[in-house]
Amino acid sequence: MKPGRNYSFLLRHSVNFVRSVQFKSQQKDDAMKTLTRLALYAGCAYAGLNIARKIVRLGRHFDWNGKRVIITGGSRGLGLVLARQLAGQGARIAICSRDDFRLQSAFEQLQNYDAEILTIPCDVRNSDSVQTMVAQVANEFGGIDVLLNVAGVIEVGPLDSMELGDFENSMQTNCWGALRTTLAVLPYMRQQGWGRIVNVASLGGKRAIPHMLPYAASKFALVGLSNGLRAELLKENIFVTTACPSLMRTGSPRHATFKGKHREEYAWFAIGDSLPVMSMDAELAAEQILRACQDGRGEVFIRNNFNITVALQQLFPEFTNELLSLANYLLPEMGGIGQNAAKGFESESDWTRSPLTYYTQKAAQVNNEN
Repeated sequence: MKPGRNYSFLLRHSVNFVRSVQFKSQQKDDAMKTLTRLALYAGCAYAGLNIARKIVRLGRHFDWNGKRVIITGGSRGLGLVLARQLAGQGARIAICSRDDFRLQSAFEQLQNYDAEILTIPCDVRNSDSVQTMVAQVANEFGGIDVLLNVAGVIEVGPLDSMELGDFENSMQTNCWGALRTTLAVLPYMRQQGWGRIVNVASLGGKRAIPHMLPYAASKFALVGLSNGLRAELLKENIFVTTACPSLMRTGSPRHATFKGKHREEYAWFAIGDSLPVMSMDAELAAEQILRACQDGRGEVFIRNNFNITVALQQLFPEFTNELLSLANYLLPEMGGIGQNAAKGFESESDWTRSPLTYYTQKAAQVNNEN
């Protein structure tokens, strides 16, 4: 091949290579421009949705001053925390509980606020008791605006320690109790054309925690019931909110029921309830619940910013279930008192009297759980 032809060959290939590079560069530029436009559109859509959501919530928002509120399980724990916050905002509050002594203690605490407080003994497992309580509140207050279903029970222990009655008791209180009170207040809310209902479920109603099966089953049922009620009642201007809290430092472990190796079961439960990363302050939880009610929200997770369990549940549900299965290996085996039951305050040990449970012990003192 002659030298001139070699130069011509090299020149053609050089030009083709430069053109190819330019073409690929143009393709990359076009792709980047397309991605930038898509990101811009997505950002605008997200911002638009947030603005629309805020506008909707603003239209549903109401002020607590003068609102007539029933709180089941209001004599202690989260119910009492909610009552304190509402009393500070001028609501007219009726709290109910099975425990007359704790009702009186809660009433004395709430008298520190300039609010109208009504205390009524009521067992949400009994339809007649619920109907009597709701009728009394409506008569005293002239109607009912808001129902906060907080009353609940917790049983802790391995599956073999549980009896059918444990599941029945959880369902009767945590799920059926909320249904009974809801059905009882609906005529009053329908008559006035407005109402709000909050059902306090649990993160345990979205993902079952081992050694808490009766509780989880009843809270799963409550989540389904609550979401279904919202779908049916929204057209009547009655907003139902499903609140799913993670662990809260309310002091409630002292009154939970423990079976099997009850001291060991109480120890892991109380320590977990005290850890700041695993659990959240009850006051913060109450604030989030009340704000969700005011905004007329549907289903909300109540948690602190450091708790990743909600994110794991939402993003990796199957992986979360596997983690819980592994966690079960670390929990106490069947034994101890077997299918007999003991309250948390009857299951103390060196572990539960240690600084590891400091926050739970402190919450119990503040929230009438001692």
